[in-house]
Amino acid sequence: MALPEHMLETVKNDPLIGEIEAIQDGQSVDYWSFKNATRRKGAHALIHYPAMMVPSLQGKLLDAIKKASPTVSEVLDPFVGSGTILVEAMCRGFNFTGLDINPLAALACLAKSGPYYVEAFEQKCFEVCATIRADSGRRHYVKFENQEKWFDDEISRMISRIARGIENEQKLWARRLFWLALAKVVRTSCNSRMSTYKLHIRKDLTAERANPIDVFENVLDGFLANLQQQYEVWSAADLLQGGRYRQSVQVKLGDSRALLSEEGLAKKFDVVMTSPPYGDNTTTIPYGQYSYLPLKWIPLDDIAQDIDPALLSNAYAVDSASLGGSKRKATERGSELVNNYQSARTFSNTMPVNSSEFKRFASFFADLDDCAEKIANVTKAGGYQTWTIGNRRIGGQRVPMEEILGEMLERRGVDTVGHIRRTIHAKKMAARNSVSATMSQETILLARKRQQSAVLSG
Repeated sequence: MALPEHMLETVKNDPLIGEIEAIQDGQSVDYWSFKNATRRKGAHALIHYPAMMVPSLQGKLLDAIKKASPTVSEVLDPFVGSGTILVEAMCRGFNFTGLDINPLAALACLAKSGPYYVEAFEQKCFEVCATIRADSGRRHYVKFENQEKWFDDEISRMISRIARGIENEQKLWARRLFWLALAKVVRTSCNSRMSTYKLHIRKDLTAERANPIDVFENVLDGFLANLQQQYEVWSAADLLQGGRYRQSVQVKLGDSRALLSEEGLAKKFDVVMTSPPYGDNTTTIPYGQYSYLPLKWIPLDDIAQDIDPALLSNAYAVDSASLGGSKRKATERGSELVNNYQSARTFSNTMPVNSSEFKRFASFFADLDDCAEKIANVTKAGGYQTWTIGNRRIGGQRVPMEEILGEMLERRGVDTVGHIRRTIHAKKMAARNSVSATMSQETILLARKRQQSAVLSG
């Protein structure tokens, strides 16, 4: 049966291409968009996070990679976010390593990785809720700049009661789940609009708000249901031993560019599966803004030791520290970028070198180039990479992101073997903003690192 070319575009013959063709054989032309697969279940449902990947899509790609290369065992996501790849890798019994600069992403992944002591957690939920209900204190758990802007005083006091109750819990694994639940409460109870991930004051601050303690208890009910569902699935697949995942999971907090250095990460990986942070307006997708208020209420030591407090110095600090967040030496870095890559050179010719658009373009792709090199260094010879990337726009023009990334990878001995193009059916941002159309499509770049002999000869 002939397959529609726009489902899978083959660039190079590879076993992975055959496995993907087998998956999509007989499916609709829009198969990879997974239009009806937006409802998240089990561990996937523990947090809503900006620009989340589709679990079933990434799971199908992992299945195809496993069939194409049956010995794979080590999976890396260098921009792990809320942990979609983490959960899908765990579903298949892989060892997993996830990296992210955002402390809330690290918390979500640590909570999702277990342990899955569901009965014990149910008892702890009962106890923490009883403690919170019995707390009549009026003391604020935290005080931070502009707190009164984002939280009514009484809301702050009720969230404080929740935080004090969580702090009394002795087990770190349980506290992490509670803190993740509190993150949902903070997002619901703050004065920011829920229609966007950015921090924007609600239009109507007088509207009645749900009691944060009631919200917390409802969130915990949902957590229990989702944890139980995930526990049953993984127990049936013999992936748990005493509630703990049988294989290895590592979650590291920090800049991937540093963590992927030789000192930061010793092992090499069979599979790199990721979606780099990207934007489609004048700022990157606001992971940091989304996380800023929840993280003000969560003790950072319960996430990781020695977290740089500068990451929470303002609502934009995490985003500024992420790919493309700093415009320092953007013009010089852009010059090197266009000298090295034809597709970057062609696109950059559409904008003045000293324009803000060029600096945004140069800053992001120079950072991505640095990451591509380090990711290639930790990918095993013959190992696969999949990159889910959006149709980003700068200055109203679509950036040829897959072409630029493909050139970056090829330079490091990683060859593109194919592309899958898909429509984004579920998205929170508007179809347009004041700058241009927002992202409506994604491309999944499929690549494989050359065997050592081929790299040397190239």
